[in-house]
Amino acid sequence: MKKLALVSLCCAFMLSLAASASEHEHVFGEWTPGENNMHTALCEECGEELSARHYTFTSKMGEASVSVCAACGQYQDGVLALIEGAQALSEKPTPSKQKGVFIARGLESPFAGDETIIYAFTAAYINNGELATWKDVSTVSLPLNIELPEDYQLVRVTPSAGDDSVQNPEKRTEMESSYEDGVLCFSTKTPALYLITGGEK
Repeated sequence: MKKLALVSLCCAFMLSLAASASEHEHVFGEWTPGENNMHTALCEECGEELSARHYTFTSKMGEASVSVCAACGQYQDGVLALIEGAQALSEKPTPSKQKGVFIARGLESPFAGDETIIYAFTAAYINNGELATWKDVSTVSLPLNIELPEDYQLVRVTPSAGDDSVQNPEKRTEMESSYEDGVLCFSTKTPALYLITGGEK
């Protein structure tokens, strides 16, 4: 009986080791447009597929509104590129279990309608095809490797109330950040479109 219990314990341990070895942090590649306003991406390591609908953040740029997809980065004038090495790490000593895959996309001088915007990026978790709620305030680190003026300002765009057809004013919230060795760091728990501004406002 003791032998059987020992064998069972060994088997359970080996299965646990095998499961741990097979688990990894998914790194998803670019998104491929699909049907019904959805698109998909494959994990570069294991080939697992992730699907998400187009979810856009909208902001007023000059006289026009611009809508940027959080997953694929598509907008009227182009595509925000995937930011390689982007991370969001919980600031809690014991982090909550975060659902979804963190995605950050960005582009230099993206909007012709507003030349004070040096860089624009999105930061969001995607889970089961939708934007996921951030469980904790997190430090976001983005390797941008661009030149920023000393007096740059990071702002978060809070969309207007209602849908895109309702022209209510949006809000831009200034955020504390640091930029050292080409990496932008700031704290947030809000999926959003973020803008780095400089020059005349």
